[in-house]
Amino acid sequence: MDLSDVRCLVVLGLRRSGRPAALLARREVPAAARVVALDEGAAPRDDTVAVLEAAGVEVLTGPAAVLPGDADVLVKSPGVPDSSAAVREAVRRGVPIWSEVEFASRFLTNPVIGITGTNGKTTTTELTGALLRDAGLPVAVGGNIGFALAAMPGEIPPGATVVAELSSFQLEHVRHFRPAVAVLLNLTPDHLDRHGTYRAYVDAKLRIFECQTPDDAALLCADDAGVLAEYEAGRLRGEARRGWFSAVDGLAQGPGGEELVAGVEGDVLWVRVRGELRRLCRRDELALRGEHNVLNSLAAAAAACAVGVSVGAAAATLRTFAGVPHRLQVAGEVGGVTYVNDSKATNVDATLKALTAYHGGVHLILGGYDKGAEFGDLAAATEGRVRQALLIGATAPRLEEAFAARAAAAGSAATPYVVCGDLPAAVQAAAAVARPGDVVLLSPACASWDQYRDYEERGEHFLELVSELRARS
Repeated sequence: MDLSDVRCLVVLGLRRSGRPAALLARREVPAAARVVALDEGAAPRDDTVAVLEAAGVEVLTGPAAVLPGDADVLVKSPGVPDSSAAVREAVRRGVPIWSEVEFASRFLTNPVIGITGTNGKTTTTELTGALLRDAGLPVAVGGNIGFALAAMPGEIPPGATVVAELSSFQLEHVRHFRPAVAVLLNLTPDHLDRHGTYRAYVDAKLRIFECQTPDDAALLCADDAGVLAEYEAGRLRGEARRGWFSAVDGLAQGPGGEELVAGVEGDVLWVRVRGELRRLCRRDELALRGEHNVLNSLAAAAAACAVGVSVGAAAATLRTFAGVPHRLQVAGEVGGVTYVNDSKATNVDATLKALTAYHGGVHLILGGYDKGAEFGDLAAATEGRVRQALLIGATAPRLEEAFAARAAAAGSAATPYVVCGDLPAAVQAAAAVARPGDVVLLSPACASWDQYRDYEERGEHFLELVSELRARS
């Protein structure tokens, strides 16, 4: 649909993405067209409604937030599920539905590095942004973190590269979105409460490649079973130049003999630039901890070098980039015990990856909002790695069942567990028994929405609790 033909554009959802999308629409669609902003919940408590109305946007909230009869296109914020009444009505009428990313991309002339996958998106996105920034190249980081893409047109330099973290929610309604570089880190079950099936979740992720051309690059993880399954089934669409990255020592090619663009030889990370293998740094020089971060570092370096970052500059940043808040963030040390905030680990696979960063003496805090994940494999994977599991939140009963089943099956090899209810109780229980050298790791394997607004609030509460422990000690 050509936006010049639009007579009524509707934006659904008025939070972080919806507000800039509505303002962008009012600025860019024909002046004679209506721009209507809907929020089926309560009106935002901030100045969003006043700002939008002052800009000429009609705002409808609560029961009044119904799809206008003359709607030509619906721009949907990522937080709005397809079960929304307005979305269902748009489907019934055949009104085109665009994600906020799709809408914003129509006004962004900047090259985009899009990064998706189940885990590691935020770290890889921030690291890629740092690689460009440290190399002196203009960059804007956003998408699912920080700066919404709809807030970027007209606000970022024309020559800046956009590095965007892209969730399945943002990709499920793209139509023409075309990143110059698209990165797929991994695929494991997540957000089944939203997408319904793993197939629907993965299909949304894979849309990042659909509109790419031979001038673009698609970078994929050769070590991930989920990614390989999609490759073998022929579901990796698009026409981009495909390259793979791998942390397997000495691997020379990607699947099917396709090009490996970043890898490891011995203990040295390398990246391929114009056909030549170039040394980055040693594994032990990486500032980021954990085996999963070797892959994240390779992906970020390959993406950054694809848009002009020098290998030397990339290597320097890999040695200094310490990570992002709430992802294996050291909260502090109290009585010789290290407390680590990994609140961003909102699914099982993220927690399994976090456990590779620590060995022995781990007191693992698990639980939160139930997204429909299975916990049996997680309970088994903690054996020999975790001293005790401390279970909190709405999923505590299901986690308890999983650990009890392992106790019945594995006997004394099973990981001990205790149901704590909430985060303060779990921190206190861990502190009471942890010994110098141990690690108390908040890596919940669940979303936070049962007890917190988001994972950031949960992580900040953990940091406060650790600060209180330090003050008392």
